[in-house]
Amino acid sequence: MRNTRRQKSGKNNKKKVIITSLVGLALVAGGSYVYFQSHFLPTTKVNGVSVGWLNVNAAEEKLAQVNQTEEVVVQTGTKEEKIQLPKKYQLDQKFLKDHLHSSKVKLPLNEAFKKELEAKLATLSFPEGKPSKNASIRRGNGTFEIVPEEQGTVVDTQRLNQQIIADVEAGKGNYQYNAKDFYKAPEITKEDQTLKATLTTLNNKLNKTITVDINGEKVAFDKTQIQNVLNDDGTINKEKLTTWVTQLETTYGSANQPVLFTDVHGTTRRFKNNGSYGWSIDGAKTQELLVNALNSQEQTNAITAPLVGDTKENSKIANNYIEIDLKDQKMYCFIDGKKIVTTDVITGRYNKGTATVPGFHTILYRTTDVNLEGQMLDGSRYSVPVKYWMPLLSQGGVVTQIGIHDSDHKLDK
Repeated sequence: MRNTRRQKSGKNNKKKVIITSLVGLALVAGGSYVYFQSHFLPTTKVNGVSVGWLNVNAAEEKLAQVNQTEEVVVQTGTKEEKIQLPKKYQLDQKFLKDHLHSSKVKLPLNEAFKKELEAKLATLSFPEGKPSKNASIRRGNGTFEIVPEEQGTVVDTQRLNQQIIADVEAGKGNYQYNAKDFYKAPEITKEDQTLKATLTTLNNKLNKTITVDINGEKVAFDKTQIQNVLNDDGTINKEKLTTWVTQLETTYGSANQPVLFTDVHGTTRRFKNNGSYGWSIDGAKTQELLVNALNSQEQTNAITAPLVGDTKENSKIANNYIEIDLKDQKMYCFIDGKKIVTTDVITGRYNKGTATVPGFHTILYRTTDVNLEGQMLDGSRYSVPVKYWMPLLSQGGVVTQIGIHDSDHKLDK
């Protein structure tokens, strides 16, 4: 019986111990639960600062260090520019309470922090500095070459400000900067691929072989001429190109050449072309073709100059023409170089203001059965019926009011 009682007593003691332990654990757990309702967990860190076991007020006081006054220093030669950083983080008890049970907490940035920092950075002043120069292309001795870029001393305030803001937001600390590390760099360097490609294109342009066909005659637009019409930056100087094409027109266009012919007396005569006989070069279209040739990828180009007028009419008159001899008052008509008509003529008279203008003329048109009307020097008017009329053009396409017509009405005058 005793043994049985002892056994029962032992069991009861064990139950008491277990119950006591459970009650103790419950009390500890309950106490911890209550405690950490107002305190941070033991391992909690806010912005890297340990706040374990602290309540919100104590944590707030300790975290004030994250907003400690810091300075940004920018070295500009012998001068230092300084600003005080604004408060970076927003310390708010409600935020801390909401994160009591987090082990790692990041404080929110002060909403006005970035604007305040930008405003302070805007007060920094730097020397005006020398602007950077981009690499460029210039024409040297018979070729184009790249001129290297030049580093200037103008501070890129935008890049500097962005770097400072990024460093401050990352909490880098030790905000020391040298303005020369933030000089504005040239936008184009000598290694720029586009610049190199342009250089190749320009030098290829200089070494092109361009031939202009002018009514069967080949004229070289050689390297000297190409160099002359290119600007120092490689663009085409339209004014100089126009000058060259105009020289072509003057040299080769038959409409710009003096007219030569041998009269019935065997004398070679030379007259100024009135501009309506022969052919000329279409300058505008020829220039366009030359520009296209210069800008093409081909190194060899052959172009044909567009022509205006009759390309069979040259400066030597020897086939079909009319010769009027003012001295002998004779007119001769030649067809295919052979004289087929010889006739007497009556030319205009100076004393009546109807003198025939000597020189080279072309026939404007031909018509029949018309009245020739006009006014004499004395103011009197005339009206003469003729069977045929061929008015003449003189220099510059001017209608001279003279022409060839039948003159039976003058026989008695």
